[in-house]
Amino acid sequence: MWWIEVLRDSSIIAAAVVALYGINAWRRELRGKKQYELAEEVLVLFYEARDKVRAIRNPFGREDEGQSRKSKPNETEQQKKVLDQAYVVVERYEKNERVFNQLHALRYRFMALFGPEKAEPFDQLNQILKEILISAHMLGIFWWREDFEGLPEAELKKRQQEIAEHEAIFWQMSGQDDPIVLRVDKVISRVENICSEIIRSKKFKSTGVSIKVPRFIKKLAQKV
Repeated sequence: MWWIEVLRDSSIIAAAVVALYGINAWRRELRGKKQYELAEEVLVLFYEARDKVRAIRNPFGREDEGQSRKSKPNETEQQKKVLDQAYVVVERYEKNERVFNQLHALRYRFMALFGPEKAEPFDQLNQILKEILISAHMLGIFWWREDFEGLPEAELKKRQQEIAEHEAIFWQMSGQDDPIVLRVDKVISRVENICSEIIRSKKFKSTGVSIKVPRFIKKLAQKV
């Protein structure tokens, strides 16, 4: 009879609707899980990066630090000493760059899931690291040419000011006025706000997908 065929066709359609509901819910759950896990991983890495920046800028170190730098043949003993000292930060960075590379690799995934504007902390941390390495390079030059005798007073003050500015970036200062510490803490605060919001909003349940399907569709689907 015609109504049996209609009922059969309706049941098939209902089953397809239920399957579609399930697939969409599974996709939403999977996406939520990815967002949760990525936010958690990024937050942990930023915490680790903060500790690495502090370690890189630590004013205390070993006597053998900086000696991995390749010396030039015409360097005097004093020049080698000051250039090695300036290279300490670079050497420490290279030993700890794994965490920075991991963050850089996650930056694009973070942008894809949460939006390009959420990449700001990544860019800010990268800028801070660049400034630290640039200051290491500049201080190597200044310390190498530390004999400023004969310079006009205005030029001497300018050089001394530049050295002080680079040293403030190069070495971590005691107290709460360290410019790099303040900037890194601000980056961490921003990341905490972004990731905490994401983590709180994701209600991932590993026990399965809970799907709300209209009752009449369920009844039709059961007849397939």
